[in-house]
Amino acid sequence: MAAYGAAVSLKNTIQSILQSSRYSLVPPSPQILQPAYDAMARLQEVLLKLDETSCCKIRTKVNALDDRIKEVIWEFEDLLESRFYDQILPQLESVRGHLSFSVDLQSLRQSVDCFVERVTEMVAEYVIELANMPEEDSEPTYLRIGFSGINSKMVGLSNQFEEAKNGLLFPQAERNWLLVTGMVGIGKTTLAKKVFDDASIQRHFELRAWVRVGRKCESYETLRCILAQVDPNNHYQMLADQGEGGDDYHQLVGFLKMILWGKKCLIVLDDVWEWDARLMGDLPRENVQVLMTSRLTLKESPLLTLCLL
Repeated sequence: MAAYGAAVSLKNTIQSILQSSRYSLVPPSPQILQPAYDAMARLQEVLLKLDETSCCKIRTKVNALDDRIKEVIWEFEDLLESRFYDQILPQLESVRGHLSFSVDLQSLRQSVDCFVERVTEMVAEYVIELANMPEEDSEPTYLRIGFSGINSKMVGLSNQFEEAKNGLLFPQAERNWLLVTGMVGIGKTTLAKKVFDDASIQRHFELRAWVRVGRKCESYETLRCILAQVDPNNHYQMLADQGEGGDDYHQLVGFLKMILWGKKCLIVLDDVWEWDARLMGDLPRENVQVLMTSRLTLKESPLLTLCLL
């Protein structure tokens, strides 16, 4: 949330001006700045409500509004710092060794009032958008399987590639999964594809499966995607089966374990948004290795974490 970081930055700037012993604010400068500080505190509380919403919500409008709020805050902080230092610098040049500086911010009164009004309106808009975020539709199973369309060449990241490959080939702990994490577009999926296609990986793992998870993908759906790839003879049956009951899920788990018996399997779960404790607990650890990509830091501890910067 870029707006949250901008709000924290502005709060810290205002706090340093109000509380520093080196600055003597000419009244009513403190009272002029206080509403902007309070507005940032309220804004932070509202922005944090996004974390309470389901990851299955479409956040396009909320994210766009977040970016607009950030720009408004940055613009005001630039103005505040400019007016502040315009008064500090002449005092520094006139008398060396100044221990304190007099600052009069009354000229900012109208700008502060306008800023607080804009933020208040955007907060109200944010609350409305937050409450009306639409649910993300589930993708058909066949669109989650494989990595068609991923043609990017991996630039750099050779060390991370070797770490990921060796972690899968020579696991050193009971954990059976690795995490590749980083911001959008950094190369997580491209790195995972290179590992998935590596000749030594293909020789080591008799079976492989790739599933693009996304924000909304249930354990049952992910399991069907895996089965459709490790058991080609059952491929179309898995795609056609639309049941989602508990008995169906456990039957598929049993079916998967039967297929994987005595075989090493690599499963790539791409673009993971939430830790799936149900599925991960049902995958046989003795012969299954999992490579996940995620823009988030997942709460469980992996065998290896590769953070792409």
